[in-house]
Amino acid sequence: MDALRRRNPFKYSSEPSELHDTHILDEQEQSELIDNIKNLNATSNSQNRMALQITLALSFLLHIIYIFSDYNSPLIVVFPPASGPESPLYLSPVLTLLAIILHANAALLTHPRKLIIAKRRIMPLPYSVAFGLSAISPTISVLSGKTWQTTAWWSTAAFLTWIVHASNKWIVQEKESISELERMKYVSAGA
Repeated sequence: MDALRRRNPFKYSSEPSELHDTHILDEQEQSELIDNIKNLNATSNSQNRMALQITLALSFLLHIIYIFSDYNSPLIVVFPPASGPESPLYLSPVLTLLAIILHANAALLTHPRKLIIAKRRIMPLPYSVAFGLSAISPTISVLSGKTWQTTAWWSTAAFLTWIVHASNKWIVQEKESISELERMKYVSAGA
């Protein structure tokens, strides 16, 4: 009879089996797990904010150098255009100051804290205003028919504002996820 083929019925993966033992966490294990996730999340957020601040500082420094230069896009040095040199963008000094202000605004949004200057609390601009202001320079560049290097240079403030917005949105979503996890705690009698 052993030579006969045995029948092995199909089991769904959702059915418990002897090989996969389900472990139920007690209240203390749940709290420890959530605290561990909170600590990992706080460390990750801190590292991400530091990376954003370094990126903003480097871009800020490039814009400061740009003010004291000949107003040609730094990308033209790395990627020279085939058409030869072009004239600087109209209102370059003013648009550079606007980009510097938007960088400072992004820095305020990156690490929310109370900044008080001359007994006045400095509040960052809302994202909608920052996005609108950061679109002015690339729009002028495109409408002026400038090369892609110049347009990309003037798009840095918009790009960094978007990166900060996305990063802060992810941080808020992570906090909400952890709060949801805390609400999902269960009481396991006998675990």
